[in-house]
Amino acid sequence: MQSDPNWPAYDYAKYAVYGASKAALNMYTVHLAYELCDTPFKVNAVCPGYTSTDFAFNNGGPLDAVASRIVKYALIDQNGPTGKFFSEETNPGTGEIPW
Repeated sequence: MQSDPNWPAYDYAKYAVYGASKAALNMYTVHLAYELCDTPFKVNAVCPGYTSTDFAFNNGGPLDAVASRIVKYALIDQNGPTGKFFSEETNPGTGEIPW
């Protein structure tokens, strides 16, 4: 995503701090999912997508659509995925994004 010049936030996401913090969050998700693999908890990272907020200058998807993406993964059952990264805006098919 960050390396794709067609990504809407490409010009803003090239900052070293953004990339480093995203990588750290991704690895924390994987490690926490592993640590909790024998428990009922599921740990995933979910990108809500480009959201219409003041931060995005009111561009992007409506809040209810974005919130529904987060709620969907918050309510997964015991058979659901863990240790994954999901962005339905980027991959509408399965939502799953390779790390």
